[in-house]
Amino acid sequence: MIRFLPALGALVLASCAYPSASVLPPGGQAMRTYTPMREMKGPQAIGVTPDAPRDMIGVILGWTPEQTIVNFRHFDQIFPVRAVLRGGPVLDLPAGDPIDPIVPIGDRRLSIEQVMQEEHVTGVIALHHGRIVYERYAHGRTAQDRWTSMSVTKSITSTLVGAAIRDGLIGSIDDPITRYIPELKTTPAWDGVTLRHMLTMSSGVRFNELYADLTSDIAFTDGGAVIDGRPPIVSYAMKLERQAIPGTVNEYQTINTDLVGIALSRALKGRTVSDYLSDKIWRRAGMEADAYWPLTRTGIERGGGFVSATLRDYARLGQFFAKGDAGPAGDVLPPGWLEKACAPVFPPTDKGSGYGLGWWVREDGAYEAMGAYGQSITIYPKDDVVIAINAASINPSGFGLPRWRILQALDAAAAGRPDPNDRAG
Repeated sequence: MIRFLPALGALVLASCAYPSASVLPPGGQAMRTYTPMREMKGPQAIGVTPDAPRDMIGVILGWTPEQTIVNFRHFDQIFPVRAVLRGGPVLDLPAGDPIDPIVPIGDRRLSIEQVMQEEHVTGVIALHHGRIVYERYAHGRTAQDRWTSMSVTKSITSTLVGAAIRDGLIGSIDDPITRYIPELKTTPAWDGVTLRHMLTMSSGVRFNELYADLTSDIAFTDGGAVIDGRPPIVSYAMKLERQAIPGTVNEYQTINTDLVGIALSRALKGRTVSDYLSDKIWRRAGMEADAYWPLTRTGIERGGGFVSATLRDYARLGQFFAKGDAGPAGDVLPPGWLEKACAPVFPPTDKGSGYGLGWWVREDGAYEAMGAYGQSITIYPKDDVVIAINAASINPSGFGLPRWRILQALDAAAAGRPDPNDRAG
């Protein structure tokens, strides 16, 4: 069921309305030399101008910090969504031995609550052996409130591809994307690009995802018109050029997973992606509440982001992943899928994380699903610790070092170790 609910009032309405769509002009497909994303300015898609219609992401990037911290709690009242239904017994999350570690940042030693206030963090939960050892909310958030996951959803989309392979709906992650989106055959940039390339962020297309640039491609991809039933995201992808050989350069681009979401939706042969998520994960993981998945202009779940759920259900999602083949995922995914997906295809950068099949792989032994503005589900396999964080950080790229320090402090405290970052502890 698609929901279109009333907007919340002046604060939300200030910049969340979708603009009217227009047809974007076509262009050629010349080859370019690889240019790192940080050096790009403006849209890279041929024929797209800086005043092109914004899509959902373009709208979000235009929100003020005050709007963001309200709106992230009310996505289902702002954008069209489809429900991801829970069902069956709820996975109990009993109380464990409580922890309340100090977070060392520079020359300061802060409580997690202090960091939450400073960095606009609305929820933090930590599980040890499946028991809640830490849970806090802030900035008006409650345990019942859903919160958008942003790009944490990319890890969900990747996992559903694995389920579809096991179900025989997708042949292999080495299938070309054009098998499922044949419209891309007209664009040389997508020749030879596979689902594996898309999920590892190595498609090689030229695409600007600088969040500080409101004229970057990320702000426009679903903003165009629906032409002959073709999703605007596909039309936008048809205007991109190639800048690197597929599989050789890791560059984070949401359009890759957006296209995978469209491919998955077509492979499901009439079932919605939300229904598939409900069947394969949400019910089996024992979620306590329905989730919501925002839709593209053509009514397809946005593969690159925005599933909204409660904080405890994000923790349950982490448990589903953490148990791997030994848990319910073993009945859903090909053998060893999660282990392979969470192995780094691309090694850690100077920011401390490498990248697998839709997953970030940390140098401290954890792997995680991450999203803009500070969302994350982090799993420490060696300690059996799962930590979920929701935030509305001032910087769309997240709150960096403080988030790392929270994660490491919680993991160390849950496992009964000193925090290696706390020199004064």
